[in-house]
Amino acid sequence: MLPVTKLTVSLMQFCVGLWMSTVCVLAQRPICQCYPLQFVVTQKSLVAGISSQSGTPMIVRENAYVAFDALSKMAGMLINVTSVDGTMNNHYHVIVDAKKDMWTIDLDSFTCNRTRYRTHFKRCVPDAANYTGSFYVGSRQLFGDEWTFFSPNPAAAGIETLGLLQDSCIPLRATFVGEIQSVQVTASIAFDDYQEGISNPDKFFKIPDYCPLKIGTKRVPVKNGALWYQPVAGHFIL
Repeated sequence: MLPVTKLTVSLMQFCVGLWMSTVCVLAQRPICQCYPLQFVVTQKSLVAGISSQSGTPMIVRENAYVAFDALSKMAGMLINVTSVDGTMNNHYHVIVDAKKDMWTIDLDSFTCNRTRYRTHFKRCVPDAANYTGSFYVGSRQLFGDEWTFFSPNPAAAGIETLGLLQDSCIPLRATFVGEIQSVQVTASIAFDDYQEGISNPDKFFKIPDYCPLKIGTKRVPVKNGALWYQPVAGHFIL
């Protein structure tokens, strides 16, 4: 990246992308440790989870169109979640304003859940992160640096990795292994289609009129028996 609000905060946090490229580790000093200030990116994720309560497994694919604005401390995500077995095909719009709250909008039922944003809005890898090495993708065409660290998100206990391209600091890949709301989760994430700046902020940050004015006055319904799942886009963006 899960219930539709906390795993969006937490796992607005991790998404999964299985990379087909050859990645080689190099010995080189890290350059980038922080994202660019404003950008739009596509985040593709594969998330596998097993509920510790019911033992029910689920594997989902998540495609998210993500806008990140460090200057305003806001992020917006348009997310499509599909299960591998074909029982789930849901659409969400998640808006985070780190100065205020977070909105999780179910675009299929036009319902909206507003919650407190309790996670640190991060742009850089944590100070305690371990630098695990540099790498290249393809025939030494792209070079990046990778970090490993314990998740700073209180709702997601586990270990994360984050790979940033050298010089540009563009996010390239990420993983998460851990537990979110009593669910054992493994997630693999890829970022692509990077665009500098945010040309259409309303598309990502405009809150629909039907969203509640107060915390938790409407709740996004659980669909298709997916009791453990929430959209996880943005885990490494946030």
